[in-house]
Parts: sequence; structure tokens; C-alpha cells
Amino acid sequence: MKLLFALTTLFILALSSCSTNIKHDRLFIGTIVRDCTGTYIRVDDKEDYLICNAEILSEKKDGEVTSVIYDYEKTCKELENKATCMMYHEHKGLIRIKKIH
Repeated sequence: MKLLFALTTLFILALSSCSTNIKHDRLFIGTIVRDCTGTYIRVDDKEDYLICNAEILSEKKDGEVTSVIYDYEKTCKELENKATCMMYHEHKGLIRIKKIH
């Protein structure tokens, strides 16, 4: 019984050491797109991603190409109670920029 407990404990420790919670920095090189619905980065001239913390790009112009390190987000607290126009802008997801290159 002690051997079974020891083996089970070792197995659980081995599994927990292989954590999948490691965050890798992601890099986009894309074009800044602004309209009345928000600020986006367009990748490969076809996919737009809505930027939660768009104020970080205040120095960049619309249409400027830049590279950013980002994380995906499920929600944007900054955009929750912000009035936007009634235009629809399709996007692939929400991102939070961590660093601009």
C-alpha cells in the first residue's frame, strides 16, 4: 500500500511539473487600422485583431506598419462602456499589447 501511495505521488508530481501555464510572448507585424469601432492591427492584409489598450499606439498613425508583442484577451474592460458607432468591423479576436517594436 505504501508503494502504491509513493508511486501515485510521484506520478502526480511528474504531471504537475509539466505545466501548460507558461505564457509565450506572441509577435504580430501588421498595419494599424482605426475606425469609429476601435483600433485594430491587421495581419497579412486580411485578419484584424481589436486592441484593448489602444492608447499604447497613440504615437502611431493609421496605416503605419509596426510589430507588437501581445497576449490574447477574452474581454476588454477598457471597451465595455465606451460608445462606438453602429458600424460592424469583423475581427479575429481581442489582444492586449505588451510591447511595441
